[in-house]
Amino acid sequence: MKKQLVFLILLLVPAYIFCQDIFDKYEDNNDVTFVVMQPKMFQMLGKMSISTEDPEAQEFFALVNSITSFKVITTESAAISKDIDSWVTKRLGNSSYEELMRVRDGASNVKFYVKEGKDKDHVKELLMFVTGLKDREELKDVDMNGRKVETVLLSLTGDIDLRKIATLTDKMDLPGGKQLGKAAEKKQRQ
Repeated sequence: MKKQLVFLILLLVPAYIFCQDIFDKYEDNNDVTFVVMQPKMFQMLGKMSISTEDPEAQEFFALVNSITSFKVITTESAAISKDIDSWVTKRLGNSSYEELMRVRDGASNVKFYVKEGKDKDHVKELLMFVTGLKDREELKDVDMNGRKVETVLLSLTGDIDLRKIATLTDKMDLPGGKQLGKAAEKKQRQ
C-alpha cells in the first residue's frame, strides 16, 4: 500500500506542475519582473471621477471597466523564457485559445491569442507572448530593474472589446497596435 501511495504521488506531481499557472509559478522568482492587477484595482480605476470630454479618455475608462485581471511577467533568463514558451505551447494545445495574430520583426516575435467571448468583437482573455527582445537594437539600452528584457507574457481577462484594445494600443503607439487592429477587423469579418 505504501509503495502504491508513493507511486501515485510521483504520478500526480508532474501533472500538478504542468497545470500550475505560469504567473503563480514565477510570482516570487527574483529573475522575473512580475505585475498583477486584481479586479479591485480595476474597479477603483473605473470609479475615478474624471470629467472629461476627451473621447480617448472615455474609451480608456470603458476598457478599464471591462478588465478583471492584468498579469505580466518579464524575464531575461533563457531558462525561464524556455519554460514560459513551453507553458504557452501546452496551454494553447489543451484549451480553447485561438491565435489572433503573429508578428516577427528581426529576432523578435509577438504572438496574440484570444479566448472567445460573448460575441465576435469580445474576448474573455487576451494573451500576448513576446520573445527575442534582447536582440533588438532599438531596445539595447532599455531595462527593467537593471535587467534586459528577453521575454514578456501578458494576460488580460474580462469582457474585452477587441476594437477598443486595438484603438488604444495604436493611439499609445505600442508595438503590435496596428497589427492588432487589423487582426480585430479580420476577426469581425469572420
